[in-house]
This record gives sequence, C-alpha cells and structure tokens, in this order.
Amino acid sequence: MIQIANPIYDSVFKYMMQNKKVCMILLGALLDRDVIDVEIINNELIKADLKKFSVLRLDFLAKVQNPDGSTEMVSIELQKAEKSTEIVRFRRYLAKLYDKEANQTEIVERKNRKGDIVEVEIEKPIHIVAIYILGHSLVGIDESVVYYSPQAKNAEGNIIENVSLNPFFKYLSHDSIVVQIPHLRKNARTRVEKFLEIFDQTNIMPNNEHFLLLDDIDNKPDGYNTVVRQLVSAAADEQVKTTMDFEDEFAEDLENWTELEEIVEEQKEKLAEQKEQLLQKDVQLSQKDVQLSQQSAIIITLIKSMLSEGKSLDSISKTLNISETEISELLNK
Repeated sequence: MIQIANPIYDSVFKYMMQNKKVCMILLGALLDRDVIDVEIINNELIKADLKKFSVLRLDFLAKVQNPDGSTEMVSIELQKAEKSTEIVRFRRYLAKLYDKEANQTEIVERKNRKGDIVEVEIEKPIHIVAIYILGHSLVGIDESVVYYSPQAKNAEGNIIENVSLNPFFKYLSHDSIVVQIPHLRKNARTRVEKFLEIFDQTNIMPNNEHFLLLDDIDNKPDGYNTVVRQLVSAAADEQVKTTMDFEDEFAEDLENWTELEEIVEEQKEKLAEQKEQLLQKDVQLSQKDVQLSQQSAIIITLIKSMLSEGKSLDSISKTLNISETEISELLNK
C-alpha cells in the first residue's frame, strides 16, 4: 500500500496542482485532450469568514491539442468545494473569468482611414472550460463525472451540428465538467475515472483523514504514478500537514457556527409567528372596537329620537333593555 496526502484538502490540492507536470496530466485527463503547456494565472482560496464555505479557485491558461491535430488556447476555471455551497458564488468567480482573465491581446495589421497598414492591439477571447470538483453530491445525479456542453437547436427543435466551432457561440458560452467525489467508484471504467481514484474517500487511512491508502497502482493510465508521487511528497511536507490541521479546525468551527445559525434562524421564525399572531389579535380587537363604536352611535341616535318623542328615561330603559345610568353615559359621550 502507498500512503498519500488526501487531495480533498485544499492545501494538498494546491500543492499537487502547483507541480506543472502533474497539473498538465490531470487537466489533460479531465479535458480528454493532450495538454501541451499550462500556466497558472490565479491561485486563490476563498475562505472569507465562518459564514461562507471555502471554495478553492484555480485559473489556468492551457495549450491543448484537439483530436484533429490542431492546437488552441483554453482558459480553465477550476473550483473545488468540499461542502455544499451557493451556485451564486460559483457564478461570481466565473464572471471574473469572462470579464478579464479569458481574453488575450493580439497584434494584428489593419488599414487606417488613410489606407495605410498599421499594427493594432486587439483583445481576443479564449474558449472557457469550467471544472467543478465537489466533495458533496448533487441531487438526482449519480455519475462521478458529468460533461456538460451547450447544445444548439433550430426553431423546430432539431440539433444543429458544428455550431460550437463558430467563434460567436464558442466564445460566448462555455463547457462544464463536474466531478462528484462521493460517487467515485472502485474498478473505474474510464481514463479520467482511474485518475480520479486519488480522491476516493473510501481509502481514508484509519483514524487519520489526512491520508489515503492506495492498494492498487498497477494498470493505470500514463502519468498516474507521477500524480501519486506528488501526493506522497505532500504527505511528508510539514507545512501541508500543518495547514490540514488548520482546515480541520475551520471545518469544526464552521459546523458549530452553522448549528448556531440554525438555532438562531429557528428562533427568528418562532418570533415572526408570534408577532403575526399578535398582529392578527390587534386587528381583531380593532375591528371589534369599530363594531362597538358603530353600535353605540346607533343606540345614541335611537335614544335621542325617543327623547324627542317625549318618552321618559324609564320607558327608554325598558324598551332598549339598558339601565338609565348607561343611557346617561351614552348621552354624555
């Protein structure tokens, strides 16, 4: 068996992906393309406070070889989240990529108004691929790896082939790759699934979640052992091990904070219900006051009418079934 650092930890994953060769191998496996070169253009761990789950964000600029032998530059946004997080947060980081990071400047020759050839610097968009590595499951989806690409259809609902090759559609949309770590399986079927076995949490070392034990490293794709060696190195790195301890502490604090927030929210809901009940009672009381006021006005009008007809208080009291004292109080209002 081989002991490796657990890449579900952000510190281990960053350590692994900072090795250019390992980075090229893993991205190539996920993209199902040969990655010729790669550059990390952003390395950010978003863990602002205990109210927010951590999201590790890595941006790459990769030169990949397509099946037809051509090459292209691809902007890759990789986000890794161990706990369930808001989709809005994923979109926010992706928006940054659309805004600035997925563009390249290029010098081209253009004619100016005089007809002279001049060099002009223009921005050129790059195809975007978003990769999400999730430590949790998405509802209703059991696959370990999901590839999602926008599909073009005409007005009759028929699929239009090769639309994705047109720059207008290619650069105004993006492909997504989602990895669900809980659904990784033993005896992986595909090349990418075999690489992703390094994330399989069923291999956790007894009594220590920082490490995984791999018992089968034979018959793996080319480059697999290179990735494993990097994780073996991470397991021996003191800074990585210390950071994993911090991540555990953060996770525990986060769990306690989440539990506290749930209690607070529950109390807020109860208070809101009580407030609503009190408001309804106030409305009922107000309506009752209005009704009584209207009834009093009617009785006062009736008493005055009877008095104008020369009837005595005693007679009015017997007719309306109210005391003479009450009649006096009504007349004095």
